Amino acid sequence: MTVSIPADAPVELQHYLRMWNERDLDQIRVHLDRCVADDCWWVDPLHQHTGRDPLEAQVRDFRVNYPDADLGLGSNIDSHNGRHRYEWYITSTPGELLLRGFDVVTVDEESGMINRVDGFFGTLDRIGPGA
Repeated sequence: MTVSIPADAPVELQHYLRMWNERDLDQIRVHLDRCVADDCWWVDPLHQHTGRDPLEAQVRDFRVNYPDADLGLGSNIDSHNGRHRYEWYITSTPGELLLRGFDVVTVDEESGMINRVDGFFGTLDRIGPGA
């Protein structure tokens, strides 16, 4: 399955999403080098690391363990002040939902590279008026 990435998405997020969906393990680093700062801090409920090498290892591990999985956007991309938030989902072939979550990504204004990714698993329950 080819995951659709909006053409108006920030270019660093386009590469970031392509990196997670890259089937050719040798091309993962190509995407990574185009979008992630050398000292990027990446954290989710299971991982925490700094730098491109550990992130590349994590993406490679994901691709090896889930070769048919696709990571897609589950929402629009909401952006301000060099920060982007969006929901995502991971499916396996033939479209079985494996996981939902959301990321908050921070981009360094000078370099245009992602320097922080805060990932969350699951969805938030709506509460309050209009929920």
